[in-house]
Amino acid sequence: MKLQHRVSNALAALVTLFVITQGAIAYLSLEEQEDRIADELVLAEARQLATYAERGDLDGPRAADLLDRGADLRAWLVRIDGNSVPTGLPSRLASLSDGPHRVGDDDRHLHVVAMPTPAGRLIVAYDAQRNEEQVHQYGLYLIGLGGLCIAAAIAMARRLARIVLAPMERLSVRLADWVPGAPEDTARGASDEEARLVSAFERVQQRFERAIAREREFGANLGHELRTPLAVLRSDIEMLGESSALPEAQHIRLQRMTSTVDALAGAIESARMLSGRRREPAAAVALARCIDDAWLTVQADAARRGLVLENRIPATTSVLADRHALLTIVRNLLQNAAEHAAPGRCVATGDARTLTIEDDGPGIPESDLPFVFERAWRGPRADRGETADEPESGRGLGLAIARQLAELNGWTLDVEPRAGRGVRFTLRLSEPS
Repeated sequence: MKLQHRVSNALAALVTLFVITQGAIAYLSLEEQEDRIADELVLAEARQLATYAERGDLDGPRAADLLDRGADLRAWLVRIDGNSVPTGLPSRLASLSDGPHRVGDDDRHLHVVAMPTPAGRLIVAYDAQRNEEQVHQYGLYLIGLGGLCIAAAIAMARRLARIVLAPMERLSVRLADWVPGAPEDTARGASDEEARLVSAFERVQQRFERAIAREREFGANLGHELRTPLAVLRSDIEMLGESSALPEAQHIRLQRMTSTVDALAGAIESARMLSGRRREPAAAVALARCIDDAWLTVQADAARRGLVLENRIPATTSVLADRHALLTIVRNLLQNAAEHAAPGRCVATGDARTLTIEDDGPGIPESDLPFVFERAWRGPRADRGETADEPESGRGLGLAIARQLAELNGWTLDVEPRAGRGVRFTLRLSEPS
């Protein structure tokens, strides 16, 4: 059964149940009210006749006239000698005890009150058959009206189900057009919107999983193809560095080239980690040496801009971390300082759990601090005096990568204004286990 039919049937069933319940309550309430009114009518007539009996009006010849109450209301007075006025008292009424009674048969529905009076025993009976027929007629009206309400509810439920499920139908059709399935899959779910939608989502999921698998395979292949020539290049640079004939300046340049190759290898590892495939196990990393290695890759640009690094971390300080991730984060923080804090001074401090890199540059406006870790964020640059309407090269991409790598390793990277001038970046490492 189609989902649309199930929804419409459920709505129609709810309305039908509501209509039947309300109709039954209304009919039973009216029937009970009719019986109560008839009982009150009989009791009122009996009290009036009892008043006549107390005055002695039922002892004389007027008794028959006073006891004649109409076609539907009958009254009898059973005298002390056992005779009834008028005659013809039914035996089943004569045998009733004192008080109100309801006596029914196929032809009549009697409401009876029997009570003693000074003139004898008084019996008053009211035939409520016509009232019962009117209640039954009202019940037939309720049935007809309920049927119309149920029919209207069924029509409205079908229309409402079509309106409510139309977006699901359109979505399943668009997904099916985007990622068409096999003919047998389409045929199996053709009669159920829910099944078609689930099948379409499954095909979309499979398509994304295949795309992610291809992307990961491409990344792995690319990383493998890049790591091999980088390893060869690093070996050649190290062999050149072994020559004692080269001047000191060339040795420094070769050392910088080696660090750049290591930075490229680290970037490949960072891209692998950012893909979320797996994390390298933590190992002991010399924090001061990591700062120096990261500085070598940005030293040339920093020197050109006028930034000086002061590494105050003791050489014996080590942290338990993924070296590639830590090196990438530090390198991005130092590159950010070189671009935005120069000319000035950058200071690195830390211990086994915290690394702090701060500068005395122009700083970042308070209003911009919440956005510095967002990707491709564009904002005014305090160090160059740009306004929001002027273009900029794009601050925040390196910091966004640093924050993402930190979160991937369970660390936290925060920024805050430094007292006086500049900003302070604080990397909090997880405690060694």
